[in-house]
Formats: sequence, C-alpha cells, structure tokens
Amino acid sequence: MESNTYNFKREVQSFFLASILLIFLSSCYSVRIVSRDGVPEPSALNTSGDFYKGKKMNVIDTTITLKLLEGEFFLIENCAGRGFYSFEYRSTLGGVLLNAITLGKKRQVKVKYVCLKQSE
Repeated sequence: MESNTYNFKREVQSFFLASILLIFLSSCYSVRIVSRDGVPEPSALNTSGDFYKGKKMNVIDTTITLKLLEGEFFLIENCAGRGFYSFEYRSTLGGVLLNAITLGKKRQVKVKYVCLKQSE
C-alpha cells in the first residue's frame, strides 16, 4: 500500500515539474518578419551588435488594457506611406503570466519595427 502512495506522489511531482517546464519553455519567443526586396531606413546612431545595427528601429513597449467586451486591440503605426522593412513581436514569461492572471484583460505588447527607406 505504501508503494502505491509513493508512486502516486512521484507521478504528481513529475507531472507538476513537466508542466512548469513546459510553461517556461513555451512562454518566451520572438517572431520577426523581414522584407527581402526592401531597403531599411538607415541610422548611423544605432550601433547595436544585432540585426538592427545601422537601421532606424522603432519600439512599442506597452501594456494594453481591454474593456469587458473587447477581445482584440489594434496598434496602428505608419511609416509615412513607405511600408515596413521588418517587424518583430516578442512574448515573454511576464507577459504570459500577466495575461493569464488578468484573464486576458491586460496584455503586454513589445514590438520592434523598421520602416523602408524613402525613395529619392
């Protein structure tokens, strides 16, 4: 009888650990969409060592609060009619937890985008 109780506790612990691990691994991700044929808007001031080096990067980092009957939101940014060169959306563990705790009424949004270079 003791063996069955020990096995059950071990299975519950394993399930709990696997669930926590799954949440941590699936909660941080980044999606970047880049134009193949476009030319990014240059910036000599951006000297970061990543994808955005030499490009004028814009960042939206905010928390959206939805009303009771709203299920979606829109963040409309424009690049003066030129379009987007790249667009990156990032999800973090903190954003996932905030969304879960508030039942989807608060959402953390982090977006980085680069506009197309103005044609001359």
